[in-house]
Amino acid sequence: MAQSTTAPRPGVTVVVPTHDAADKLEKMLPAWGAVLARARRPYEILVVDDGSTDRTPAVVEAMAAGRVSHVRGLRHDTRRGFGACLRTALADARQPLFCYVSADYPYTPHDLFGMLDRIELRDEILGKQADLISGARRGRRAPLAAQAVDWLWRGFWRLFAGMKGEPAETWPGFRGKAYGVFVGWVFGVPLADVGSTFKLFRTDFLRRFPVQSDGDFVHTELVAKATFLTSIMDEVPLTPEPDAPVPRARISWGELMRVFSDPQFAFPPAPPAVSPA
Repeated sequence: MAQSTTAPRPGVTVVVPTHDAADKLEKMLPAWGAVLARARRPYEILVVDDGSTDRTPAVVEAMAAGRVSHVRGLRHDTRRGFGACLRTALADARQPLFCYVSADYPYTPHDLFGMLDRIELRDEILGKQADLISGARRGRRAPLAAQAVDWLWRGFWRLFAGMKGEPAETWPGFRGKAYGVFVGWVFGVPLADVGSTFKLFRTDFLRRFPVQSDGDFVHTELVAKATFLTSIMDEVPLTPEPDAPVPRARISWGELMRVFSDPQFAFPPAPPAVSPA
């Protein structure tokens, strides 16, 4: 009998940074475990407890003990931030794909399948696969004023440049929209929902450079560095959540200025080994 020559599908590490979210984890982790078990690829779930003071450590321990397969818990003694959680998880990740998802928004685990399919497509012109796929939250309608501004903006580009734009499917709120425009101009970030906390990367790509942000600016930093490195990326729509609150843009101006003024794309060289006397 001839053996199948189909290459195995790359495994995925799903990272869940969390702080004082025990009740959400009790529902979220079994749902993610059930979906990943159907993915037909190796997987692991890393829960990074960012200095929680509620039942989170006990919930993670119970899940890792067998309630959900392939769960491992990592813990910070004090709260360090989302970016610090990603650094901790990245040092421990064992799979070639690295997905992170937060517990503060009702993401649908099944949406990961579309992101996995997209990251495995190869660009016909460049001959490369994407390094980053970001999920765009949908379901909330923009206010009429925002729709009018969007219509005028798209009309301007169609009239003067012949570019036909599509209405935005994502409404991150006025503050989030302003933030997206700002980082688009400053960092070249091309995503409509840069603050989405549901993203999929190639693990080796993330290990090419230091993650400088400790907090929530990390979502922008990673996309900005992928843009600078001319990585292929894409944004895929997520399951609409019309009852979910409008995502709030979390801005850390200190981290923004640090990354802007001193972006790091390489790790410092290791100190030379000292020979014994």
